[in-house]
Amino acid sequence: MNLKAPSVGGIAGFLKSQRPYFWVLVIWGICFLYYMLVASDRYAPEAKVYVKSVKEQSGGEFNALSMLTGTSSSTSDMALLQNYLRSHDLLMILDERLDLRGHYSSDMADFLSGLWHGASEEDFLDYYRKHIMLELDPLSGILSVRAQGFSREFSLELTKEMLVEGEAFINKVGQDIAVQEIKFVEHELERAKKDVQLAQRELLAFQSKYQTLSPKAEGQAFQQVMTSLRSRLVGLRAEEKVLMSYLNENAAEVVAVRARIEAIEEQLASEQGKLSLNSPDEKTIGEVNLDYQELELKLKFATEIYKVAFATLEKTKVDAYRKLKHLVVVQAPTMPEEASFPRRGYILLTIFVVLTLGYGIAALVVATVREHRDV
Repeated sequence: MNLKAPSVGGIAGFLKSQRPYFWVLVIWGICFLYYMLVASDRYAPEAKVYVKSVKEQSGGEFNALSMLTGTSSSTSDMALLQNYLRSHDLLMILDERLDLRGHYSSDMADFLSGLWHGASEEDFLDYYRKHIMLELDPLSGILSVRAQGFSREFSLELTKEMLVEGEAFINKVGQDIAVQEIKFVEHELERAKKDVQLAQRELLAFQSKYQTLSPKAEGQAFQQVMTSLRSRLVGLRAEEKVLMSYLNENAAEVVAVRARIEAIEEQLASEQGKLSLNSPDEKTIGEVNLDYQELELKLKFATEIYKVAFATLEKTKVDAYRKLKHLVVVQAPTMPEEASFPRRGYILLTIFVVLTLGYGIAALVVATVREHRDV
């Protein structure tokens, strides 16, 4: 059997019959030339980090919220770190330290993959976010960080700077929370201390005004005196009755007993008068005692509050220390040897498949329309 080489006319006819698909090949060929000859290499060293707190080091505790929601504090910390690494604030810091805008718009970048010189802040932020990759492993809580650059050295420096700023951010968040908690408790402790001092001054002023250290003790002493006088009065009256049974009223013994009885009655009347008001503004012993007890109770309550506030401050300091967090670098970034992007083979294959599928769908639609027209 003789095999004949296809003639030039046959090839031209074949290409003519496949002209729409020929343009698919042309487009793919242009993409091939761009990615193989023009597209700039982008390097992306990988780092893996984990946010760890002192609380986890001391045994790890789980609160009710994490048990109900299925989330832990480390997961929320990693989400917070992710948002910060993608934030405009960090972008401004990186641009100031590394001239990130200048690098992305330099001659090392081709006309399609680079940042155009007149890009706005919003475009710059979008470009930055597209050139960093943050992947969080939900099981281990480890965050993978990759930052793209057009040179090996710059990509490594960019990744390291992101880790440095991320660690500073995590530390600042933990320290700010701890400082705010301690400041609040210290303020409450100072207020409790002032309340104690005020209650002490009021009690001292009361004691100075009434010339007494403890109205309660003095009241008890007063009751003892009154009880003693009444007891003596009862005894003297009994003695008077006994003497009157065999002596006349003018007997010396009877007169002496009656004199003692009168003296004790006068003393009782004098002591009893202390319980009555001599003027509307004067207070009785009972009222003074009630006022003193109120001031004493106020001082005792203020002292208990001060003790609680002081104990709370010590506990808050310990808890604040346990809430401090730091960034643990599980895998440090290293100098990349090969470019990670663009993934030429994958991109070209994807473009070819997409163009072919698009051509097939378009051809099918056209054939269907023609068939219906013929009918």
